[in-house]
Amino acid sequence: MIVRCTYNTGEALRPFEYQSLEKDTFGRFGVTRYSEYNQLDIGKEYMVMGLIIFETYQAYLLDDNGHISACPCQLFEIIDNEINTNWHFRLVDKDENIYPFVQSIFGYPELCSDKNAYEKLILEKDEESQQIYFKRKIELESSYNLG
Repeated sequence: MIVRCTYNTGEALRPFEYQSLEKDTFGRFGVTRYSEYNQLDIGKEYMVMGLIIFETYQAYLLDDNGHISACPCQLFEIIDNEINTNWHFRLVDKDENIYPFVQSIFGYPELCSDKNAYEKLILEKDEESQQIYFKRKIELESSYNLG
């Protein structure tokens, strides 16, 4: 799946809130109206490496200049909705550290087979997890003839 960034601020997420919020109040996306997604460039296309289903929204797993993050899907438009046939899916168990924050994960095999993969990749910035991510990204790009 390929998406194009259309917004990179918390302000752009306000129309998707369930209720009207003050400018400095954190909403369902975990950001205020003033928050910025500085790692995202408006107009740039990104390869989606996974879908993270949070408790209150869905995010695309992607990277920019080596910075891997999970960003709300409302910040993007879909350019190519084809997903890799090798993607896996898993529900997050209630006894996991990331539950209920993360509900389910859809993406490359290692992201779904290792119960700690999301934490290692996003929170701990584990080198081995990042290497796996970029290895899978190179494989996916070659299937799109992008690499």
